Amino acid sequence: MAYEEEFSMNQLLKHLLNSGEFQTKPDKCPNCGLTLREVLHIGKFGCSECYSTFSQYVPQIIERVQAGNLEHVGQQPFKSQEKIALRKRIESLEEKLQQLIEVQNFEEAVHVRDEIKALKESGDAHVE
Repeated sequence: MAYEEEFSMNQLLKHLLNSGEFQTKPDKCPNCGLTLREVLHIGKFGCSECYSTFSQYVPQIIERVQAGNLEHVGQQPFKSQEKIALRKRIESLEEKLQQLIEVQNFEEAVHVRDEIKALKESGDAHVE
């Protein structure tokens, strides 16, 4: 017998609130006035300033929501897959470039730098 229940972010955050793991001080967002307790009860932040105000708790919440992962592990929109793959390729090459510079392998570093430049030019303007 399969029991399916729609996942609710609000339910998860309320569970976290009730678990006592996020018992908070009376810190309030200076912009909207919400406390972390209220944010967890409502299931969403009140404004963009909440992210800064409660930044120390955001990684814990994300980690719990993503079952221990701090990176998103869900599906990606089909249109975004190419852009995301390009961005990851560029990031990987940038790391390789830094390693080559550290070991002073400048000849190969030039080739990697040129590849990064070509990928950025061929990609979307949002890829940096």
